[in-house]
Amino acid sequence: MSDENETQSELDSCVWQNASANSNDTDGHCLEHAPVFTSASAVRAAVLAVLAISSLLANVATIVSIHKHRKHRVSSVYRLILHLSIADLLVTVFCLGGEAIWTYTVQWYAGNAMCKVYKFMQMVGLYLSTFVLVLIGVDRFIAVRYPMNCLTTKSCNRYVACAWFFSAACSLPQMLIFNVVKGPFVEEFYQCVTHGTYTKKWQEQTYTMMSFVLMFVLPLSVLVCTYFSTVFTIARSERLFKAEIETSGNNGRFTAAPDLNRRRLMQRAKMKSLRISIVILAAFVLWWTPYYVRMIYYMFNDSDNQSEILSQGIFFFGMSNSLVNPLIYGAFHLWRPRPRANSYRSAGFK
Repeated sequence: MSDENETQSELDSCVWQNASANSNDTDGHCLEHAPVFTSASAVRAAVLAVLAISSLLANVATIVSIHKHRKHRVSSVYRLILHLSIADLLVTVFCLGGEAIWTYTVQWYAGNAMCKVYKFMQMVGLYLSTFVLVLIGVDRFIAVRYPMNCLTTKSCNRYVACAWFFSAACSLPQMLIFNVVKGPFVEEFYQCVTHGTYTKKWQEQTYTMMSFVLMFVLPLSVLVCTYFSTVFTIARSERLFKAEIETSGNNGRFTAAPDLNRRRLMQRAKMKSLRISIVILAAFVLWWTPYYVRMIYYMFNDSDNQSEILSQGIFFFGMSNSLVNPLIYGAFHLWRPRPRANSYRSAGFK
């Protein structure tokens, strides 16, 4: 009798669908209830909303600062920081704000077209932020290695346009693999997912690895190369500078004070570029390594033992990079103390 009651309870708690609509076969499968908004969802939505608002304010403040002083900040690095802030705004809107709203609504209500556009814009923001960071690293290397041949406005605009183009091109697959699909639940439930797009596991793994290489491995390789090249160039310049002073002193000839001051200021500017390169590399590795390690691990590991708290923490940490960027580069370039009236400026390192 207890077995009959248990079976009846199971039948009452789910819907059974027959394998064939025109068959009397009783074989079927039990549908679960659709996901609902929970306390964990509320915490996730709240954290994402706070990050989104903070990132929005920080990046808008950066853009306003650059625009307000655009006549005095015409060098390439400010233009690159401007586009970095724009990229981070895309991440803020689509990766933080959008995910906060989606977490609150639980299911997708915006239709199939917006599903594709939304996923496309998410990747555009992430790619663009990464590519512009690489451009900043390259620009700082050029400022050290070729101080008289820094990026011009025209060449900087060309490189930024390439960054936008490749960001969009690399993000196009998102519009193909994401669709709105009705979930197998008792209630009507629609979600923006990749379900049904991949026919084999290796296809999804291949796309994930391509994104990993384009968005992390290659940019990291470029940043590491520019960092070590910057260190090597500064070390060599320092040795030559000291050797020149010693030689002129031994010959009874001393370098003129203005020229000596100029050389010292150039060395100081080079060291600043080195510090920027270090921060770029460290921030990139610190914020994105956990995110991509987790992504690759779960993609190639079939185990279901995934810590939800750890996964959410890593996701929040990675997405917070859009908030950290304006703080880092603002500290170096935008909100610095005014120079003294008698200080010199090095033309090659603005």
